[in-house]
Amino acid sequence: MNEEELEKFAETIVERSTKIEEGDYVYLSTYSTETLPLFEKVRNKIIEKGAFPHEHLLYDSQLGRAGMDYEWITKASDKQLSEVSGAKKKELEQMDAYICITGRENENELNGADPEKISLRKQETKELAEIRRDMKWSLVTYPTNGKAQKAGMPTQKFTEFFFDAANIDWEKLEQKNEKIKQKFDGGQEVRITSENTDLRFSIKGRKGVPCNGEKNLPDGEVFYTPVKESVEGHIQFTYPGRKQGNEVTEVYLELEDGKVVEFSAEKNEDFLREQLNTDEGARYFGEFGIGTNWQIDRFTNELALDEKIGGTIHLALGSAFPQAVPEEVEPNDSSIHWDIVKDLRKQEGDGGKIILDDEVVQEGGEWQF
Repeated sequence: MNEEELEKFAETIVERSTKIEEGDYVYLSTYSTETLPLFEKVRNKIIEKGAFPHEHLLYDSQLGRAGMDYEWITKASDKQLSEVSGAKKKELEQMDAYICITGRENENELNGADPEKISLRKQETKELAEIRRDMKWSLVTYPTNGKAQKAGMPTQKFTEFFFDAANIDWEKLEQKNEKIKQKFDGGQEVRITSENTDLRFSIKGRKGVPCNGEKNLPDGEVFYTPVKESVEGHIQFTYPGRKQGNEVTEVYLELEDGKVVEFSAEKNEDFLREQLNTDEGARYFGEFGIGTNWQIDRFTNELALDEKIGGTIHLALGSAFPQAVPEEVEPNDSSIHWDIVKDLRKQEGDGGKIILDDEVVQEGGEWQF
């Protein structure tokens, strides 16, 4: 592990992403001993800022959707899973910032757990996620052995690849993302085309949210919330959708009036069906994202990286982020938010196109403006 790279990453988390200030109460959590080198550096920087770290290591079952593990989900009763801990809620309400360093020894921790119990836990504890969202927060990915295995890379090579993507020139990314945002903010209809894909939707009146290292890390995207009932057409996703330890491959969706009306998958189609039936909002798209981190140039099976790949787009089933929706509009509400990635780069075929109001703005993963 390169100490200099680790130090730089920790500084980004504390200084840029969460902007920790003197006197802040900071909820700091991680679920793996592998992440401790970064955890300790972040903790030290919090202390140096004159703030107060509230540390949570390995288990945090009362945190809601963010703290689920296999033993808790399989052994807890429905009453336990549906109850919101008053003590945990009170603790969160007193925090000024939330930092979670993700990564587990077993990346398939929830594989085989009852999806209905997982959905129950997520639905009943949604208010805890909303409390976290209202404070300064950052979800931080870390290059664990498990993530390297998922990516099919040696740990050392994956670690180097990871820090190349995590410690980028943020000012340069900010300038590029602002250019993309300005272009799309001036448009009304987006159309995505490629083999077995022709999808269109309105972004009229919507403003893009550039992601320049302030929330999820590594970072690099610009996202919008489509007008809810405007989505029409069909899309074949390139990469598997991964959720709760389940891998769903060859995801295909057809939408009418914004709602998924037909779907299929090569693997785990039943899980896809369960997710779409979670609640009314689960069949609508809450996000359209454009990957802009060109240091991430390959699929890794790690969504926090894959959705940032330059030359890709992703669409999220479920909840919309309020900051991407006009105040007078009610954002799509759901207990799920599931991003699935489509690659538009020229690889085996011709790639795909992003068309904005009849203008091809990206082709084969390359910007045309």
